[in-house]
Amino acid sequence: MYVALSVHPRTVELTVIRGSRLYAGTKFRQNQKWVRPPKRLLYIDETQCLASGSPLDSYAPKHHFYVEDEYREEARSPSPTDAFPTSDDILGDRKLDRSPSATVSRKRTPVQDSSLPRPDLAENDTIPRSQNDRFRHGSGPQDLRTAQPSRLRLGLHAPPHGITHSTHFDDGAALPLKYRTEAILFRHYIQKVAVSLDCCDPYQHFELIIPERANTCHTLLNAILAIAARHLSHTTGFDQLASNRYHDACLKHLIPMMNHSSAIADENLFAATVILRMLEEMDGSLTGQDNYSHLLGIHAFVNAGDQYIVPGSLSAAAFWVGLRQEIYIAILTQQRVKLNLNECIVDRSLEPAADYTWSNRAVILLADVLNACFGDSPLTLHNWTILNDAVESWTRARPPSFNPFFYEPVTRSGSFPEIWHGSSCHIVGIQHHLLAQLFLVQFDPSIPRVGTTRRAAMREMTQRIETLMRKLCGLGISNQWTPPAMFTACIGIAMFGDHFSERSDQEALAAFLRKTETAHARPTAAIQEQLMKAWGWTGAND
Repeated sequence: MYVALSVHPRTVELTVIRGSRLYAGTKFRQNQKWVRPPKRLLYIDETQCLASGSPLDSYAPKHHFYVEDEYREEARSPSPTDAFPTSDDILGDRKLDRSPSATVSRKRTPVQDSSLPRPDLAENDTIPRSQNDRFRHGSGPQDLRTAQPSRLRLGLHAPPHGITHSTHFDDGAALPLKYRTEAILFRHYIQKVAVSLDCCDPYQHFELIIPERANTCHTLLNAILAIAARHLSHTTGFDQLASNRYHDACLKHLIPMMNHSSAIADENLFAATVILRMLEEMDGSLTGQDNYSHLLGIHAFVNAGDQYIVPGSLSAAAFWVGLRQEIYIAILTQQRVKLNLNECIVDRSLEPAADYTWSNRAVILLADVLNACFGDSPLTLHNWTILNDAVESWTRARPPSFNPFFYEPVTRSGSFPEIWHGSSCHIVGIQHHLLAQLFLVQFDPSIPRVGTTRRAAMREMTQRIETLMRKLCGLGISNQWTPPAMFTACIGIAMFGDHFSERSDQEALAAFLRKTETAHARPTAAIQEQLMKAWGWTGAND
């Protein structure tokens, strides 16, 4: 429903539009007596509820207004010569620019619909930062020694009691932070954690936009502090309980919001859920043993529909991160990808596009391969051929920028080639493409199940898997400056590491897993133990 209030010098006309029907306007006389308005007015934006077809709930965006006493008095006792302000009074500069005593003063500026890109950010951030920013120095150990949570208060950010949410933004700016510990965590997120989320995002939403949104969205701020504290606790001697406190404070407000249909339209909550899923990954293992609670939250956002995921927005960036997180779990649990892969931002074509688009095409291709391999019915030779042709077509059509600027083959003293790239999006795209090839090789239906040619076919398959795995791990070990390169390779090791029979290769894979855990806070102990048993090592410490 749309309500239009037309103000004329002598009359006021009210027009109501419901759907496509226009209801006749109602005109009021100049000397109409008006009910005295309350001092505080509340505007409720029903846009998202109408778009989703859901009933209005308590989390619909709300904006506060205050009416000054002089106009409340005019409403109670209308003057015969000036019963109602004219359109010039309302729209002109004469009254609205009288700050601080404006005609109608607002408690706060209405927050823009968060399901759309922020115009003020789009104008200033259309050019992503240089890749050189990836090599910035993070927080040093000396900062942590002087700012342990046990010595300084950890402030859990929550909206003040009684404040109305507006698109899940909260009254009161949280920045600058009051406590040094939280400032260190905030900086650590920007410098060390966000890079893992922005690897395929040209606008670097999680590094550039999320910190700004956290200034007024305390759910998002607590998610940032929780993931940073968890990452530091795994890689340094940081307080292991700090992350739990921020995590609990985040869930205290996130869970009630998710019970309302309008929450699926809020990209800030979507981003917070993705961040918390990354925290969940740090607490899990490469055996797929975790509770997936935040992954289910991602399903709710993605499966809600195309209207909430706008290309170039934070919601689109969160979608691609969430999809990669879903793919990792699908691999580890050997199940289909459960996210909707037919969103409007999904592109499976081979048309010329930006490098980030090509990388995301490789991610989608891997998801399609997994759905075929782990589907309800066996992968047929026809479908395998279609997927294999798509993989080969991506290799032929990808831009030359995906070629490394340095390559050195495997040497006798090493197990992996050196493959140097300058962009994280190239690494992620190529690694997901390699994983797609690995699964197609493993699930090749043309390999005989019995017969005299089976042994030769299996030997050829193992050699092919080893070759692809060396490339996958070489990309990781050669580009440790971008953490996803290491973690994605670990996914491949967990699935295909048992194919390696040489002790030197096995030791190299085990060292790779240990380095990923200590440097990037990804637990690998469980898969190390499983691989050692598969390799026939007699002791865990051999």
